[in-house]
Amino acid sequence: MTISVKILNDQIKKISETNSLLDMLLEFEKTLDSLNLYAFKNWMEGEVLEGPTIKRHYINVKLLYPYKKMPDPDGAKRLIARDCLVEYKKDTLVKPVRVKTYDDVQVDIAPDGRSRYKAKTSSEPCWVVSIDMPRKYVDEFSSENVEVEEDQYVNMDDIGKENELPVNNAMGSAGAGFTPGGGLPLTPGPGETI
Repeated sequence: MTISVKILNDQIKKISETNSLLDMLLEFEKTLDSLNLYAFKNWMEGEVLEGPTIKRHYINVKLLYPYKKMPDPDGAKRLIARDCLVEYKKDTLVKPVRVKTYDDVQVDIAPDGRSRYKAKTSSEPCWVVSIDMPRKYVDEFSSENVEVEEDQYVNMDDIGKENELPVNNAMGSAGAGFTPGGGLPLTPGPGETI
């Protein structure tokens, strides 16, 4: 899979728009910090590529590293000791070249004859580290809203309310002698006379 800078920008925008994802990402980072993972070489250099993605038992975050700054595998051993699943993959990062001269621009001609100028791209190898962390380390965030599918959220306070019956407490007692129809009781309650 080739990674483009647009994918990185879209992921940053998605996380910034949703406070619960941002909180979850901060809890994820807090867990990495509490494991002293950043003491190992190059773990500090990572950028969030994808995630956090919520699974049933795990939270997945993919981190992007330059090829020459591969994170130390000894740091991954700390994560594995805490029941995390860590996977390293080589990949290619495609990004636009900084335009300094006309040679850095690619000219595309549209069918109607207009010219479109785009910056040329360069590709460089990179590392993608995928970390599946157990939810018990990250579930300290507010669970009022839970992501069901991508960009769809459910308010947890609304779950189950459609099956609740309205409580009619017009008689003042805690249900003694109360009938579902809201009328008078059919039989007297304890201590009541007709």
